[in-house]
Amino acid sequence: MDEQKRKSYWVYETTVPPKDRIVFSKTFIRSPAFIKLTGAAKQILLELYMRLKLDSHGKRNDKRFFAANNGKLVITYKSITAKFGYSSATISKAIDRLVNYGFIEIAELGCGVKRQSHKIALIINWQDYGTDNFKAGNGKADEPVGGGFKTRKPLQSKVGTPLQCKVVAGKKLPKVG
Repeated sequence: MDEQKRKSYWVYETTVPPKDRIVFSKTFIRSPAFIKLTGAAKQILLELYMRLKLDSHGKRNDKRFFAANNGKLVITYKSITAKFGYSSATISKAIDRLVNYGFIEIAELGCGVKRQSHKIALIINWQDYGTDNFKAGNGKADEPVGGGFKTRKPLQSKVGTPLQCKVVAGKKLPKVG
């Protein structure tokens, strides 16, 4: 293009600093799985890719890149809400969508009560979305924290015998002291 027709505010390769780039293939962006994502899911996915640290090995002409912290990516509901203004329900649905369409997998399940975030891995299962070979990522509901619900041990009274509780409709239970 002629130098005279270019405008100063147009984006050029040289205007983006090398350490401030994310590159996605056309296959990724045009994939049926990516197209089906909601806006919130796409923003969270891009945020995860921005947190990915790339390392390289090899010589200059044969340099290959790999993800150094994949499987350890952490993103909190609080940070997403602060950045994008999404509610907890929207964030949860977006993460579920990313798992179901094969973009992410919960590598290590966190516990919100203890302020431990999920550790997330970016996966490539989205490439098979819509085929018989497709497999969604492992998500939040696949592995409950601490093995799920556990049976509770019977309560012990001060004397050491198990307490027996009887629920009677319409009546208050006496206080156990």
